[in-house]
Amino acid sequence: MLFPKLTASIRRLFFHVVHEPRLRGPLLLMFLTLVIICFRATKLERPPSPVPSIARSIPFNPEQAQSAEEEREKLFHPFPFPDALQTQVAFWKKVFTEYTTKQAIIHDDRYMNVVYEVISIDFQEKKAQKEAIRTAVEKYETLLGSLAEHWDTPSKMTATEQQIRDLFRDIPESVHHKHKDAKGRIHVQIGQADRFQEGIIRSGQYMPAMKQIFAERGLPDKLAYLPLIESAFNPAAKSPVGAAGMWQFMKGTGKQYGLKINSMVDERKDPLLAARAAAELLGHNYESTESWPLAVTAYNFGLQGIRNAAKDLNTEDIATLIERYTGKRFGYASRNFYVEFLTAVDVCMRYTEYFGEIELKPPLELAQVRLPHYISPKTLEKHTSLSVKEIKALNPALASAVFRKNGMIPRHYQLNIPKDSQKVFEAQYAAIPEDSKYAYIPVKVRHKVRKGEALSQIAQRYDVRMKDIMRVNRIKNAGKIRIGQVLKIPGGYVAVADNPKAPSASSTESKAPPSPEGCTTYRVRKGETLIAIAQKHQTSVATISKLNDISDPGKVRAGQRLLVPSTTIKHKVKKGQTLITIAKLHNISVRALTKANQIRNPRRIKAGQVLIIPKG
Repeated sequence: MLFPKLTASIRRLFFHVVHEPRLRGPLLLMFLTLVIICFRATKLERPPSPVPSIARSIPFNPEQAQSAEEEREKLFHPFPFPDALQTQVAFWKKVFTEYTTKQAIIHDDRYMNVVYEVISIDFQEKKAQKEAIRTAVEKYETLLGSLAEHWDTPSKMTATEQQIRDLFRDIPESVHHKHKDAKGRIHVQIGQADRFQEGIIRSGQYMPAMKQIFAERGLPDKLAYLPLIESAFNPAAKSPVGAAGMWQFMKGTGKQYGLKINSMVDERKDPLLAARAAAELLGHNYESTESWPLAVTAYNFGLQGIRNAAKDLNTEDIATLIERYTGKRFGYASRNFYVEFLTAVDVCMRYTEYFGEIELKPPLELAQVRLPHYISPKTLEKHTSLSVKEIKALNPALASAVFRKNGMIPRHYQLNIPKDSQKVFEAQYAAIPEDSKYAYIPVKVRHKVRKGEALSQIAQRYDVRMKDIMRVNRIKNAGKIRIGQVLKIPGGYVAVADNPKAPSASSTESKAPPSPEGCTTYRVRKGETLIAIAQKHQTSVATISKLNDISDPGKVRAGQRLLVPSTTIKHKVKKGQTLITIAKLHNISVRALTKANQIRNPRRIKAGQVLIIPKG
């Protein structure tokens, strides 16, 4: 409006300058002044450069708009997609399909379409990546801090500050998040396109079975896309806070929904078992909220948390909650969880539009076989068509300890095997020798730590591994046990063939049986197991059980006298052991030990030395 008025005034002055010679001097000065004012006005009122938008580039067509809305509703049903979330979805679509894990997006965490810069973090060292991100963040903290001081006075801004301010120009300002407070909203989002594509490829193995799991429970099968944003369908995924598996269950929540988690098995890492637990959790969330946006958000934020948020704001509208709820725990991840889910559904259902013709992994056709015994993976490899590598790949729930030396797959574990080999496997398993199948004999022994005792000495006394005692007692530092502390002593395995069903052992508890030829008598020490005694005497549990008419190998008691084969026993000295500790370990005197090994100086034994243990 100002520019046309100034132009008219200049024209009138110019007329008087030409036709009024007496006033020419003053009028000429006024004429030049108006020209300068007009020039400045044109500079200030210059219209902003057009920002690309659908509204500017395409004429509004009501029929097309209605058609797009119907298509969107059909794609996401029964999950609502409010118009207010379109900006966020557009941002996450770029994160999932354009920017890779070698790129970092520096952006406003409330106005998601305000992207300051996308930087490269293509460095091998994590330290270099963090440094590049830190430098970029500090740069924009400085710029936005300076910009905030004169946000409403553009004439005082530098060209760079003006460019940043222009990013907010066409964005309506929320009363809850002022534009000029942008310094406190800087966020760094790492791109996910390469990771997301890998996740889509992996999803082919699990998606059909997972959709079926949700459908069987009457839940929308689109919930099966959640692992894309949780783990990219990686069964081994683990978060810094302890969530594990494809569905990212915390330990407590996993147990609450029926997943077994112990030192041998973590069912959070089994994709289908975890999917069943996730279906139960999401179903419960929906029953409690009667809103899918809230139920999905509760998967990340917690059911009570999202119910509190809805109550505080007196609304169940997810867009309103995302914009206005300011609970401490309702951070960036929780605010964006439902939006990420919608985006994942869109991208995965139309992945060829974003990634081209990629080949998904074929669906896994699995059968589950319940194992009746403890058994080694190597034994299964030896006697069945399954390799240890296959067992590990098909059973991610099995802990790494199972695949170490002397590790066992636990009894009653549901072993995943290829569906087409189930009958063959069952026949092969039945043919495995009984002495390769094990039962577990728990030792109901507790040891009270005495003054001067070390954990290594306690382990030697009970003939168990120190790390097993640490595991069952949750001890992190072997040097930090205290006097009076009561420790649980773990049990051991016994072959099924060595576990005879003989008559009661009550007669063996009162009086030792007569000593057959080739045997000697051994007195059971406190805490000793039949397994440990058999190992000491280089014999089997079955042999000792038969010699002593023992029906239950787990029920020997301190002071009980047993017949054991009189074969030579050898002991390899371990670091820190003395003749006294070795003698106590084998229930003999130091004198007998020194005599049997012709030791002149009891202090001069060394680690690795092999000693003969005389019969006690």
